[in-house]
Amino acid sequence: MFQLFDYQQDLVDKARNALAAGNQGVLIVSPPGSGKSVVISEIARLTVKKGGHVLFFVHRQELVKQIKDSFKQQGVDLNHCTIMTVGKVANRLKILPKPNLIIVDESQHSRAKTYLKIFGYYNDVPRLGFTGSPWRLSGKGFKDIYSAMIEGPTTKWLIEHHKLAPFTVYGYQLGNKDLLKKSSTGDYTSKSMDDFTKSIIHGDIVKSWLKFAKDRKTIIYCHSTSFSKIVAQEFRNAGINAAHADAKTPSNERNKIMDSFKQGQIKVLCNVDLVSEGFNVPDCSCVVLLRPTESLVVYLQQSMRAMRYQPHKHAVIIDQVGNFERFGLPDADRKWTLEDRAKHPQRDGQTVDGPAIKTCPECFGVIRAELVICPLCGHDFSAEIRKIKQKKEQELQVIKAQNIHINYISTKKPEELTSFKDLAIYGKLHGYKPGWAYFQAKKRGFIKK
Repeated sequence: MFQLFDYQQDLVDKARNALAAGNQGVLIVSPPGSGKSVVISEIARLTVKKGGHVLFFVHRQELVKQIKDSFKQQGVDLNHCTIMTVGKVANRLKILPKPNLIIVDESQHSRAKTYLKIFGYYNDVPRLGFTGSPWRLSGKGFKDIYSAMIEGPTTKWLIEHHKLAPFTVYGYQLGNKDLLKKSSTGDYTSKSMDDFTKSIIHGDIVKSWLKFAKDRKTIIYCHSTSFSKIVAQEFRNAGINAAHADAKTPSNERNKIMDSFKQGQIKVLCNVDLVSEGFNVPDCSCVVLLRPTESLVVYLQQSMRAMRYQPHKHAVIIDQVGNFERFGLPDADRKWTLEDRAKHPQRDGQTVDGPAIKTCPECFGVIRAELVICPLCGHDFSAEIRKIKQKKEQELQVIKAQNIHINYISTKKPEELTSFKDLAIYGKLHGYKPGWAYFQAKKRGFIKK
């Protein structure tokens, strides 16, 4: 059986107390890599021990196998559990045994129609949801699905207490980000990501890996199968054993690739949305982000995949698409809520509440913005800081001069003004239509026919 850490036992106790208090739905939020499967397994064990039946579902078949293994390890009697993908559950509602408790992993997907169908059918059954980030691109919250939220420890706390590995992010960016276009869902379109990756010199991906993460067991995240295969081939061309896998890779071949990666026979695993959730390879110490995204969920799942704890491990995250610029570092403080939120919280401060960051021009390490000396390479930012201060002072002087000029114009009569620009400012100050300034300027000869 698993020996639960104190914070995991605390989540178990708080979840059970919240259900006992009458909450129909309880959402447990804990960072990727914090051991949610252990908490799920213990709650399932206690429910079955009391004579209950557990319904567990998740959106991918690979995650079903993993939770079954966790249940077995925790001593859960699977005869009193229904463990399936959400699609299978939705199609078998009338023949499945009625559960006493519903458990949903990766609950950021809970707004999908199949999930809501199950919740509606079992509307009198309490449910527990688990997620690393209760966040959707649409901004829609979960308060109609879960009436209470329990938060686990922060990523910073987990790192400080040796439950997640410390990390360094390298912001060595490739490609032309101006090519990225958003779809109606809020994330980037496949076509624009295709165009973006075509602007990348593929050999530079290997060069940056050799510079920042040589010989580390590495997972690379790509947006498409074709691009992932190209990247894997670039590594093989450089004499580095690499392979590609995705959800459409035949299961026997995929399992072989995964086993070879876990055993270290494959050094670099390129994939498309295959190992973002529930994939556990503790000695993987590097991830390379080649999939630009507007989704905080995708960013955290992928960037933190190398942060599974091992003694003396220090993870390396090579972000080559600038995702960290949108979302901050993986350990930034985040304000989770069940309520609806702004569609782009990273732009209005609702998602990240952490220090400003910058990229070192010497080593490309992403560090706190106020640092004068880069802690990674020793680069001195004094000259850059002076230039920034001088630029701000110049901008303030320009603004000050503009304000003085505007105040001057406000004291004058229209006939005292001597340029079209001044007339336009005067008209704006007094709420006149734009055409007024043009008419006055033309009348006084400031605009030639």
